[in-house]
Amino acid sequence: MSFNADIKTLGFEQMHEDQVEAFLTLIDAALNLASAVDDEEVFEQMHQVAEDAVILFGGVGIDIKFKADY
Repeated sequence: MSFNADIKTLGFEQMHEDQVEAFLTLIDAALNLASAVDDEEVFEQMHQVAEDAVILFGGVGIDIKFKADY
């Protein structure tokens, strides 16, 4: 996604904290579902979409940390 467009958007700083929490919960759920598919390409695509959305709302991106599932 190109972020060079001159657009005005509502960012995290203008959103209510409950809106930010709900948005980030949705991002977390989407990434968890993508990882459950066990297809690296699907996860990478979802990660890119999620990261673009976070950046569009004024964030700096998404830091992914994998945990061992024993």
